[in-house]
Amino acid sequence: MNLRKSISLALVAGAVGAFAIAGTTTAQAKMKSITIGSNPAGSTYFLLAGGFAKLFQEKLKIRSTAQPHAGSSVYLPLMEKGEITLGLNSSLDSGMAWAGSAPYKSAMKNVRSIGRIWVLPYAYMVKESSGIKTMADLRGKKVIVGFKTNVSLSQTNKTMLATAGLTEKDVVSVTGGGVVSALNSVVEGRVDATTVAVMMPQMRKAHAAVPGGLRVLPVGPKATDAFLGEGMPGLYTFKMKANKRFGFVKGDTAIAAFDTYMNAGTTVKDEDAYNLAKTLHQNWKKLQKDYGPLRGVKPTMLAPSNNPIPYHPGAAKYYKEAGLWTDANEKQDAGRR
Repeated sequence: MNLRKSISLALVAGAVGAFAIAGTTTAQAKMKSITIGSNPAGSTYFLLAGGFAKLFQEKLKIRSTAQPHAGSSVYLPLMEKGEITLGLNSSLDSGMAWAGSAPYKSAMKNVRSIGRIWVLPYAYMVKESSGIKTMADLRGKKVIVGFKTNVSLSQTNKTMLATAGLTEKDVVSVTGGGVVSALNSVVEGRVDATTVAVMMPQMRKAHAAVPGGLRVLPVGPKATDAFLGEGMPGLYTFKMKANKRFGFVKGDTAIAAFDTYMNAGTTVKDEDAYNLAKTLHQNWKKLQKDYGPLRGVKPTMLAPSNNPIPYHPGAAKYYKEAGLWTDANEKQDAGRR
């Protein structure tokens, strides 16, 4: 299997080497308040949104709050309308919004990225007691494939089934309300399998509570970066290694992954975006210490050149000053401004 990402779970879950630009952010942005859209309470997005809100309030002296929603497909349009300031969005959702693909009725050309903040490992999971150990074993089982509030994850789930030669018709397809409620459906025995953000806090809690624990399923034999990317742009392969904190990963396990960005709505001006990007970058070491999911993203990875939505000009200005902006960044953004 061609794995583009080979990052141990120990690295994602453990501490990384220290890195920070000296000094703290002292410039004051013009915004009076910041709202950060996220997925529901209990999700990793909500955990991170709360952490970012705390950081911005402390460093920029701006009242900041995390605002949970049913799913990112719901609050992306609110960013385009200027009703919320920032949002944590997957690269999958971001790309669909920029292109105006369903469920978005029109292309969202005014949302801009502040930075990539998380590599999100994503997989199907089951109860260990189910006896299901491979993706192919899901044939004929009751599986949550679609999510009402997130069309990009619905397509992602279908693509992952396809790595084992399965279609939605090969399973008893169920539509879920979101990743947290879907996880509960497996725990309560209402379905056999669903997809989860592997690092979400609820996953560890459920593993500890369910007799026998949970199991993360590897993607099927057809899985390559090219195969996953063709089925859902922005999706790629990812290798996880087990450690004692994550007993639901049974040895080296090839799963899928995608990126999460902090995106900015239309009310964010250049000076604001500059200060937001600077605050993130200069305080990344502290954020990584406090929030485990961020530990798989090095400071140099905050501005990758495969971004689905153009960077905010203010954020790009800071990344250029910090030495993170490359010719590839310039080429990626140049044709879409």
